[in-house]
Amino acid sequence: MPFWRSPEFLRFALIAFAALSVAAVFLYFQPTQQRISNPPASSTTASGPTDLPSTATLTPEQVAKREAFLSTAFEGALRDQADGARLQDTTGSRKLLDQVAKFDAAEFARRVESPLDYSAARADPAAWRGRYVRLSGLLTHVWAEKLALPVAGRATAWRGQIGSGEDFGEPTLLEFLDRPFPSMSLTNLGMRPVEIEGVVYRLASFESEYQNPKGQTVEAVWEMPWIFVRNIRFLDDSQASTHTFVDEHPSLILGLLAFVIFGGRLLVWWIQSRRRGRRRISEQHATPAPSSIRVMFENKLREKGLPPAPPSPPNP
Repeated sequence: MPFWRSPEFLRFALIAFAALSVAAVFLYFQPTQQRISNPPASSTTASGPTDLPSTATLTPEQVAKREAFLSTAFEGALRDQADGARLQDTTGSRKLLDQVAKFDAAEFARRVESPLDYSAARADPAAWRGRYVRLSGLLTHVWAEKLALPVAGRATAWRGQIGSGEDFGEPTLLEFLDRPFPSMSLTNLGMRPVEIEGVVYRLASFESEYQNPKGQTVEAVWEMPWIFVRNIRFLDDSQASTHTFVDEHPSLILGLLAFVIFGGRLLVWWIQSRRRGRRRISEQHATPAPSSIRVMFENKLREKGLPPAPPSPPNP
């Protein structure tokens, strides 16, 4: 009979499933934090113009001033990559990530010049490079990104995407040194309205695949502003944001379940093996029963050609 049909295994599997189910339900309804403490929204008004002049209209003096700014700001990190280049992790991007993270949150907010103009940033990205901007929209995705070299002791940075504009159809790439809202699950972070403050790095392009309405897989090249974020806050502060152990570690729960089941099976097999071993030892050392002795004696007589012994007389 297969081991999974044995009574011992069925009993063990039932107990293990019941125990893990109770533990999972308990963990699911135990939030680790009832509310996120968000930094207050900056009351500082934009000090710079919303409509920045096109780089094509800059005077020679303005061009020289702009070049000096790009060469010195953030230790020269802004000059490392060209606008429109493919998304990549370089010395400049890692330096900018480190420099932005070192800012005091309030000081960074005071440096914000203007809201990000999505269309202008795409049309003339050079005019927006290095600008301190603010942007509101829907945080659609957040994911971890392995760094080529550690930054401030972190081997992983975090990226996200925010949709702004009409129907949130204007995507912008976000970069964080530390995970935004670490007390929340990534599932709960998605599709939340937020406001961010950061530095525009450049216009980034990358390739991805998606399915069109006909169900066909299409390869596309996306171009969007790339912002390194210092401050982020929710615009729906009234909602209590929670996360659970199950949200963050579903694979760990499944792995634990598999370990318990198969570990239990090994335990059952070990116990059964020991029982079978004891049974064999007992049979080998057991004293033969009287009936067994008589059968053995009769077999010996037959081997020697002698008649078997007469049956025992009945008891009086």
